[in-house]
Amino acid sequence: MQRLFSRGIWYMIGAAFFFSLMSVTVKATGQRIPSQELVLARSLFIFITTGILIYRRHFPFWGRNKPILFLRGLFGFLALSAFFYTLTTIPIAYSVVIQYTSPLFTAFLAPFILKEPNTPRQWVLLFIAFLGVVFIAKPGQSVAYLPVVVGLFGAFSAGIAYNLVRKLRSTEHPLNIILYLPAVSIPLTLPSVCNHFVLPMGLEWLGLLLIGFFTFVAQVFLTKGLHLEKAARATNVSYLMIVFSTLFGMLIWHEIPDLWALLGMFLIVAALLGVSRGQ
Repeated sequence: MQRLFSRGIWYMIGAAFFFSLMSVTVKATGQRIPSQELVLARSLFIFITTGILIYRRHFPFWGRNKPILFLRGLFGFLALSAFFYTLTTIPIAYSVVIQYTSPLFTAFLAPFILKEPNTPRQWVLLFIAFLGVVFIAKPGQSVAYLPVVVGLFGAFSAGIAYNLVRKLRSTEHPLNIILYLPAVSIPLTLPSVCNHFVLPMGLEWLGLLLIGFFTFVAQVFLTKGLHLEKAARATNVSYLMIVFSTLFGMLIWHEIPDLWALLGMFLIVAALLGVSRGQ
């Protein structure tokens, strides 16, 4: 009997599902816990698990190209902080879809960081995605402007981080690249956490643990999926996170997107699919 999907596609579906569970857990736990405290909890979990894997495999713990690795960690921290902030302030579907403009920023920044030129088609797709963001933020007037701006800044920072990851691919192991995000995030979150610390209560402790656990499982599935499936097809499947997050938002918080927001989400997803098919 022929399989409905390949193993690689199933891994990518699993990654999208667990990333959406991470987003749901961040939003639920972030009702009372500050977003930087959530970033710290996630970073500690990922740093410990990734550090153990590096130690067991006897890799150079801090990698080789430390300045670029640090910058990858810094811009990854900015992207993660912005994403967690938007998850706790606007509907989960809007936050996720704005964060998913990061591949377009990656393409936009590639000529400046990697000297990889863009085509006119890529510029058109970037414009379409921004039009989608405008539709989410303005016509329905259901989303505050500050979280949308912060979300776009986070997607822009993620675009820089992704370009730096590509730049590091020839000198660094993926585990070292992953390690630098929590390694940089932990000290940068401490001032905010110390000044605005909120002691978790009850299930919030479980939420903090699950944020790191869901992220780790999603990254494992993502890595396996990208090893088994072509990049373009794998990227297309990853956009299921938008579908999962929208469904969770509707079921848990009754966040029903209006027509303008749905149109904006459609434009952004269409632009993202255009970019991935051009790979």
